[in-house]
Amino acid sequence: MRSSAPASVPPALFKPPTTYRTNSLGWAKSDCHTCQSIFRFCDRRRPRCDACTTEGVICGGYVQRLRWHGEGRKARPARSEQTLVSGSGACQVAANTTEYAFVQEDGKKIRKRTRIRETCEPSLWEEPVEASPPTLGANLRIGRRLFARRANPIPVLYSRQPEFFQLPSSTLEQLAFFTWRFSPVTLTYEIKANPWQACLPQIDQAPFLLDAVRALAIRHRCHLEEIPEGLSVLELKDRALSSFAQSVSTVPLEVGISMSLILIGTDFAESAFGNWIVYLKGVRRMIEAAGGIQLGDSSMYLRAQITQLVWYDTIIALLSRNGLIFPREDVEYVVSWKSESQWMLALNGFPDSAFLDMYDIAESAAQASSLSAGQATSLEMKLWLARFETEQGAADKEISALTDCWRLGLLLYCTRVFHQGEAVKRKAYLLAEEIMWLVHELPPYSNKQKQTALPLFLAACEMESFRFRRIAMDFCERWKKVSGLWLSQTMIELVQTVWAAVDDNPDKDVWWGDIVTPSSESGFLFG
Repeated sequence: MRSSAPASVPPALFKPPTTYRTNSLGWAKSDCHTCQSIFRFCDRRRPRCDACTTEGVICGGYVQRLRWHGEGRKARPARSEQTLVSGSGACQVAANTTEYAFVQEDGKKIRKRTRIRETCEPSLWEEPVEASPPTLGANLRIGRRLFARRANPIPVLYSRQPEFFQLPSSTLEQLAFFTWRFSPVTLTYEIKANPWQACLPQIDQAPFLLDAVRALAIRHRCHLEEIPEGLSVLELKDRALSSFAQSVSTVPLEVGISMSLILIGTDFAESAFGNWIVYLKGVRRMIEAAGGIQLGDSSMYLRAQITQLVWYDTIIALLSRNGLIFPREDVEYVVSWKSESQWMLALNGFPDSAFLDMYDIAESAAQASSLSAGQATSLEMKLWLARFETEQGAADKEISALTDCWRLGLLLYCTRVFHQGEAVKRKAYLLAEEIMWLVHELPPYSNKQKQTALPLFLAACEMESFRFRRIAMDFCERWKKVSGLWLSQTMIELVQTVWAAVDDNPDKDVWWGDIVTPSSESGFLFG
């Protein structure tokens, strides 16, 4: 490149040739709409980003639309080849296209897309600036540490459905939030058949299911960001319930179970106290009408959803002490699925090998007055002798502490529900103290500690010292903020009610059963 003007040309009229620059439209300034909606890294390559091209989905495009050469005007014949001028030499560019760039030729700027062969020197091109993933608000940083995206995330089920790109961007954002933030919040660890994500492919055939998912996503996000949720949640839920009630007899079993599970999730995101029996009875009737629990053999996702609903039925029956909805033969069939995967441990943190024992305890609690001392002792001995097998093995100390929490929690439950006398209070306190230390030793932001909600509640009701009560309160306040599920707030209110009754009656043996009376219509869901 010459640094001064020739002698024959006046200096004022001389204009040096412009240096080569890359195509400012080769990469966009922001992520494509598809990657933004699912919080995925986007390389911003035009006309379609590599992430969408690799997955075979439709790229949602960018804010600034790339205008193709010849679009909207009379097409001009393309040149057979062009020359890319560099400071040290030239590179011939053929018609095969891999990238697009502005080029300089004969000292003039030609605003024209040229096709660059991959054999050109890489030093001639600027690397695209990597886009950082979207950041959450300050109130979500603690939750982000807990539910951080893994190196190999679970595939988004709806990302492969082209029909979803016809939805408004706000709806796509709510679906993405439901997938990445709510769906793993109840799990112990990642599982391939996520019961919450199983409903996403069914949304196109059930609009009421879309309304229910949106209501759950909005409520959960408002809880995490600590802002009022407004009336939109109630409007979407009411519209979903009305449409579902009109078509409940014609919808497929998978859609009906997904709808029931989403409705339960929407309610326990607000409170652990509710009329859960209505949902569970409806699910039971749908399964019977469709042919029985054996239909779960046809789909891994259906098995995960049924297992989750059976778990909710058992947890509610423990505190309500009013019997179960699902019969024992159905539960035995569900337990037989554990040969494929540790369903209960992955979904709820409970060892699969002891779930039938837990079911028997919940069933016996409904007839506690007629249960003999020998029968109660037999239930407790099963728990003492049970060997909990997990996929992680004995090397995982956190899983071992979690299973011990549940063992001691059920023993504490049996002590309070099935026994009476002066020795009960002392035995219950020793079991509760051991549970409190096990929960306290688990990492405070570990999913394993999160899954000890019910054992912690049973143990906290026995505590009279300020130290142990502070541990229980810290647990509830932390997980209310981190998970965005306000069932922890319900636990705080219930435990404080029990503590107030204990402090007001120091000479009387007050336990949680004096406050939580048996009920056939409503109950508490701590799990």
